[in-house]
Amino acid sequence: MASLDSVSIAILLGAVLVMAGILSSLLALRFGAPLLLVFLLIGVMAGDSGPGQLQFDDLRTTYLVGSVALALILFDGGLRTRFQNISAVIAPSMLLATFGVLLTALITAPVARYALDLNWTEALLVGAVVASTDAAAVFLLVHAQGLRLRPRVGATLEAESGTNDPFAVFLTLMLVELISVGNSSFAHVAVELGREAVLGAVAGIAGGRLVVLALNRVALPQG
Repeated sequence: MASLDSVSIAILLGAVLVMAGILSSLLALRFGAPLLLVFLLIGVMAGDSGPGQLQFDDLRTTYLVGSVALALILFDGGLRTRFQNISAVIAPSMLLATFGVLLTALITAPVARYALDLNWTEALLVGAVVASTDAAAVFLLVHAQGLRLRPRVGATLEAESGTNDPFAVFLTLMLVELISVGNSSFAHVAVELGREAVLGAVAGIAGGRLVVLALNRVALPQG
């Protein structure tokens, strides 16, 4: 009975947080407040540092929920974006998604090195973590809040924000491996980067083609 009560309370608290997020989005759009900051504020208020005092330290569940949410956000953003717009800005968006992420990490590293008193490897890790542009924020600004941008600029931002995560994740994993193992050669990094890029591209293109074929062949009700 106690386990049933705990499940019921968890469902109730989850529903309350979801409703709070929905209502906050309406208020944020009405008054022009940054929506993601409102979500973060709700999370802080509900967590153990706020009045909610909700204790949550399950890293595995956090990673799972975050990965699923990111996949849904990118899928929704891809459906809303025309391929004709993206095809014209593939070169600059890919440049920003790779060398732009690396440059951001290199610029952030000295700040983290001296502000947080870290060594250079740890500082680069901090830079790699914060280097990627959040796709949810970019898609929200471009689509939901009607940010007026030139079509080429908007398409570049959308393509870059949706494709920079793999390179940022690769940098993060390589730096974590370097910190934990202690050594890593340039050849090893190059081989890992090539393997991840090729396998990721093949899986992404094949998966996208299969999704298109499935959506076009399956007749689903409108609801």
